[in-house]
Amino acid sequence: MKIMLGLLLVAVSMNLSAQNSNHLKGNTMTDFKAGTNEVTFKSQGVKLAGLLFTPKNFDATKKYSTVVFSGPFNQVKEQTGAVYAKKMADLGYVFLTYDPYSYGDSEGEPRNNEHSHFKMESIRDAISYLGTLPFIDNEKIFGLGVCASGGYMPLVAVTDKRLKAIATVSGMMDNRASYFGIMTKEQLMPIFKMANDARQKAYETGDLQYYDALNMESLELGKLDKSSAMYEGYDYYMTKRAGKETYPNYTHKAPMTLMENAPLTSATLYAPYLYTPYLGIIGEKAETGMLTELFYEKCSEPKELYKVSGATHVSLYDIDKDVDRAVARMDEFFKKHSK
Repeated sequence: MKIMLGLLLVAVSMNLSAQNSNHLKGNTMTDFKAGTNEVTFKSQGVKLAGLLFTPKNFDATKKYSTVVFSGPFNQVKEQTGAVYAKKMADLGYVFLTYDPYSYGDSEGEPRNNEHSHFKMESIRDAISYLGTLPFIDNEKIFGLGVCASGGYMPLVAVTDKRLKAIATVSGMMDNRASYFGIMTKEQLMPIFKMANDARQKAYETGDLQYYDALNMESLELGKLDKSSAMYEGYDYYMTKRAGKETYPNYTHKAPMTLMENAPLTSATLYAPYLYTPYLGIIGEKAETGMLTELFYEKCSEPKELYKVSGATHVSLYDIDKDVDRAVARMDEFFKKHSK
């Protein structure tokens, strides 16, 4: 009798524990409408805030192809994600853009922590969230990663086969090569020391230091070569076009500990083992295009590479004539690889 009672108590305890960890309890929205829906869902023990875009003729009793989006370094959901979301929704897709762990309206500490593993977990949990929605066709969930997330999305897709096909835009596919392949030991050591010192101080005092990781504050737009990557970045992030004035939740600053993690990420190392259909999209004039081309060379089949004529790295973030062509090619690719 005592044994039976003990087993019963263990079963009840396990059930309560499962209920308390059930991420469904943290999800919001049951009554979705056509257009933009504000949602939250659980990831890594906290709530993430998202925007779920649906087609104009949305019918919750039907099943839809869906795109989960992860964006460039430090971006929030209202920037590039919303641009692509509206265009893909016009083509009949459901599209989820969200603030990753510690960004924007999402919870998580330290704030604005560009950490590859945290961001990849956010992608996985976003897919899980989509899987709970009755109008999502689970056989037609696709991934889109832009810039930094161009490196994260393929890494997720290597082992997460809920993604039936993925695309990257202006992808930063190999941080390992971008740091260790270009910078010398003498250049790298001071950067790592800065990150290590910041971590030690934060551990001892609770004060985590932030810095201008993209070196934007030292630039003056009028003095930059308009064809340079730095001009593109400044014009996008430090002006009304897509900066804090337009998107108050955005910040160009990141924790100094950033440099402990960033150089360790390489999607290119795992490219031969992707197996998921892959579309790489780059701007014809983008200096970073070579990173996607190198990934593409090593990537498993099926794969496609698309160069948007006249486009640059950042023009594929929000310039209609370039984004429209990227979206059209993505739509074609995703439909080709739908069951």
